[in-house]
Amino acid sequence: MIPADADELVTTQDIAEKYQANEATVTYWTTLPGFPEGWPAGPGRTLVREAAEVDAWLKENLPVHWAKGQDSDNPFGLPAGGPKDLVTLSDICAWEGKALGRSEPVPEGTLRSYMSKKPPKMPGPDRVPGDGKTPEVTERMWFRETAYAFVNRPRRMRRQTKAEEPPAGEQTPAAGSALPSRSATARTGHLDAHAIATTYGVSGQTARGWIRAAGFPEAGEHGYSAAEVDEWMRENRQRTWAKAQRRAELSGQAWAGSSATDEDAAVQRELAEPTASAEPATEAQGDRAQLTAEMIGPRYGVSEYTGLQWTNVKEKREGGKVVRQAFPAPRRTQPRTYDEREVDAWVEKHRPHVWAAFKGTGPALVHELPEGDPRDLLDINDFAEVLGMATRGEALARETVHAYHARGQIPFADRTADDGKKPRVFQDHWYRETVYRFVLSRRGPGRFGPRS
Repeated sequence: MIPADADELVTTQDIAEKYQANEATVTYWTTLPGFPEGWPAGPGRTLVREAAEVDAWLKENLPVHWAKGQDSDNPFGLPAGGPKDLVTLSDICAWEGKALGRSEPVPEGTLRSYMSKKPPKMPGPDRVPGDGKTPEVTERMWFRETAYAFVNRPRRMRRQTKAEEPPAGEQTPAAGSALPSRSATARTGHLDAHAIATTYGVSGQTARGWIRAAGFPEAGEHGYSAAEVDEWMRENRQRTWAKAQRRAELSGQAWAGSSATDEDAAVQRELAEPTASAEPATEAQGDRAQLTAEMIGPRYGVSEYTGLQWTNVKEKREGGKVVRQAFPAPRRTQPRTYDEREVDAWVEKHRPHVWAAFKGTGPALVHELPEGDPRDLLDINDFAEVLGMATRGEALARETVHAYHARGQIPFADRTADDGKKPRVFQDHWYRETVYRFVLSRRGPGRFGPRS
């Protein structure tokens, strides 16, 4: 029955057009907890909903999509001011957080990484110290119009498939119908890191890596919103999200936090929180223990993604000499399965720092750290070379260390451009002692939070 006080009613197609999504995406939204209920109306008995309720739900749960439907050049209500007012990076971090629906600003490292990308995702500062303009500034600053153009930019969620289509091989259910997938099991409440790992079938370390990623939903008083996490997973880890759905459909298991036997819960905890020295379950093939590709990373205390990257390492030769050995070939291809002893030998030789942490024997280096004054200044290229040579025998890519820095996985730079200290530097630099202390520290999941 249509409510008597309904002002404007919208169909799935209307919602898709207003918020610049496609109908498959809107159909997915309808499965999330709290999305306004619909009812059939009109000659074709088309499912409709109240436009105001849909808009309010999107504003609270999916602000990036909500902003696309607002007929305004300032949908997030940013403070009024003159276009040439000067604002700081911390100001922009706060506004970017507001645009993403967060209660806290995004980390400054995230925006610095946006500026370092090619092409840049964020414009560089309009004013820098010592540029000879007035008023004089002591830090990098942006005009308000530049900052607002960035915050109010058209946004696209990362790692989308074309036109935000559902994963291949999965059918999109009709609007209003019950879904057999995990996303339709009406999850309410919140998740912690352990519940996220259990829900999506990954290690605890992998789940904590997601939580640190730019754009991941902020934790509230009771943890992470289940709906926001599921949306982020669908947009950014689509393969894992699809596997979790298929796994739930095949097993009939409920979401984490629902009723389950004590034995099931114990198994889930073991899978979700492996320790660095934990020995995961292996598949027997004759008398040789086997590891699937997804088990490799968690076995050695690194992320599942890192383990999968290792499996792609190819042989490298210089002057006819093998300087990097290829990762062992899989014993089976469906699923990819590797001989445990062959993988152990490869990790021990080519990732000695990981092997040392795995065995609890302390740091092990491929090459000794070069001598030098502890207060020498090393730039990003020096950091990449020292870290790479010490841990794997070849320099890391500059972009890799930039990414580590932005994610807080290495210490923040001791010196930054035009920080007023001597000698003057024009880019990030670290003291040699800072770099060496990090290289010699035990491997961890990233202990470097926002700079205080």
